Amino acid sequence: MSTKSRRPLAPDDVIRIFDDATLAELAAELPAGADLKRLMEGIREAARIYTREAGEPKSNQLRSEIAKLNRAAERREYEQLAIALEHISAGTRALLNERGARPSLGLTLPESEALRDATRRDQACTIVGRLCRFGGQYVEGRKRPSGRRSRSWRPLLYGPTARRNFPKRDAERNFVIWLGSAWLEATGKPPARMAHHDHPGPFARLVTKCLRLVGAPDADAVELINELHRRRRSSNKS
Repeated sequence: MSTKSRRPLAPDDVIRIFDDATLAELAAELPAGADLKRLMEGIREAARIYTREAGEPKSNQLRSEIAKLNRAAERREYEQLAIALEHISAGTRALLNERGARPSLGLTLPESEALRDATRRDQACTIVGRLCRFGGQYVEGRKRPSGRRSRSWRPLLYGPTARRNFPKRDAERNFVIWLGSAWLEATGKPPARMAHHDHPGPFARLVTKCLRLVGAPDADAVELINELHRRRRSSNKS
């Protein structure tokens, strides 16, 4: 099992990575008499769900990419905008093109080549700006020596609002839940609700291996399992 990847697994790679030989190795963690076919189906489905969730751009990423596009468009930084367009996530591109498809706009994000063409680059910047923002507002700044406050123009960006304390490891936690369901289906019994780093147990070892395979080797299987247990206990008390 390779642990070199640090990027989430792509959905199309699930079958290749979770092939029969790898799943047979994972099944070694199960007790005797377990339904290996159900386990294999459950692990693959858990991996597919994980790849979709881990691959979705979060609201802060969307906001950051839109702000970067808008800033480059406003400043007419043609090459920077071309590079930004080439590297934005599929989610950001879809979000802006969805807005552009409205009859009131009728616009599509330009290709990066348009920013490198002197005859089209200004129009391309205008299009990007119209897709990324919908007006703006004056914001008061610091007080000047005269007692009056400075005012600056701040664009209103289209897209989700940035969030503080963005929840981490949601996709990994959900992955553990789905792996637990696969374990239950295969063995008829739920996996251990808690784990220990010194003696992780068969389910925790299975989760650790699966996290490596989906491209999340830094996620701690034991911590994820124990956190889910704490959340269940807290939910039952409330």
